[in-house]
Amino acid sequence: MSVSAPAPGPPRDATLPAPVERVLDNGLRVVAFAQRNLPLIAAQLVVRCGGAAEREDEAGLSALVAALLTQGTTTRGAIELAAAADALGARLDAASGYDASIVSVSATTPAFGAAFALLDEVVRQPAFAPHEVERVRTKSISDLSLTYANPSALARLVSQRVAYAGAPYGHPVAGTVATLEALGRDRVAWFHERFYRPDDAVLVIGGDLDVDDAFALAERVLGSWRAPGPLPDRPPFGEIPAPRSRVVIVDKPDAGRTALYSGRVTIERASPDFYAAIVAIAVLSGYSGRLNQEIRVKRGLSYGAGAMLAARRMPGLFLSSTLIDHTRAVEAAAVTAATIRSLADAPATDEDLVKRKAVVTGGFYRSIETIDGIAANVAEHVLYDVPLGEINEYARRVQDVDAASVSAFAARGLVPDDFVVLVGDAAKFADEFARTHSDVRVIPFAALDLGSPTLGAK
Repeated sequence: MSVSAPAPGPPRDATLPAPVERVLDNGLRVVAFAQRNLPLIAAQLVVRCGGAAEREDEAGLSALVAALLTQGTTTRGAIELAAAADALGARLDAASGYDASIVSVSATTPAFGAAFALLDEVVRQPAFAPHEVERVRTKSISDLSLTYANPSALARLVSQRVAYAGAPYGHPVAGTVATLEALGRDRVAWFHERFYRPDDAVLVIGGDLDVDDAFALAERVLGSWRAPGPLPDRPPFGEIPAPRSRVVIVDKPDAGRTALYSGRVTIERASPDFYAAIVAIAVLSGYSGRLNQEIRVKRGLSYGAGAMLAARRMPGLFLSSTLIDHTRAVEAAAVTAATIRSLADAPATDEDLVKRKAVVTGGFYRSIETIDGIAANVAEHVLYDVPLGEINEYARRVQDVDAASVSAFAARGLVPDDFVVLVGDAAKFADEFARTHSDVRVIPFAALDLGSPTLGAK
């Protein structure tokens, strides 16, 4: 007896609290919202500096700074700081991406005032103790060894370089061994002093408090924070290269399987094509998505395949990915290309769109189940200059996407001039690629340089 999956239910709406904005005298933009169903409050300080604010030869600096913020301040060490957060039942974190560094804190309502003071402390009074700098730097370098040993993780880093070359998103946000080894406390402190500033930051705060109380708390705790001077110039970068079809192979004979990535630079987060894009990615992804069906279910080439879109302040990166046997790399690359092209050539059916849209909206609703999740979504809109009102239009705009919109976006934003990156035993497939593709480059793993816009290849 066969059992079919139930059909998706009708679309549902979720109304989020409307954010309210003010700007403090020091230039700090504050976005507050009230969600008083639980005694929890969350805050995210979005500082508009990240990997795109660091020089190529200092890749990983912003990530190192963010990692060190919670490792001790001028008034307490790393263990004392962690103990203070634990005593409050609070979560205090800091991280950096390409477009921003984010310091976040959340706690129950009675403890939030003290927890928010910890956020202020780590942002304005980091110690950057030399022994902590060395410890975190050494760990970061060690982590890179694990990343480089993983064919899929390495293929993704190579894909970024292939897509962006010397543009801001090209270098690894975590840095390279060479760049991290050259970074010390002085440069860490310099970056923090220069780029962590109220006039280039946004505080998102919300939960179990009135918006007026949120603004008052922000003023009381962060109102005395002052910028050190005029906004600094960002380092010069190359332009994002025009997309072009090519194959880049990293020869890693000890890889158990070959990681296959395919993609191209596409849209920024604020693009009007964003909703068509995320529905298109959903049609490709998941167990029942086209990529997995064609690569795993029909042909048994892999245990799984999928796609992702990293839409950022500047045009982001579309990538499909899978992990296959070395000897079937050429076949898998052809199937991947044909499957992505099918979005333009064979539009999704209404039934398929209903299912894939349910995946998209379901993921969004899961992301806003918590106060931290709501704050993160508001912060994303703020960071990428998306109108805050769109938060409550998300589901509707996804539902408004039709098959023609998906096909049109795929035809211009996913299919043309896409690249292929493979990390695996090149002896098993490189010659065959050379016979079927006009632009093929093979880079021995030992010669690969992620710190170079050309990957170290001539």
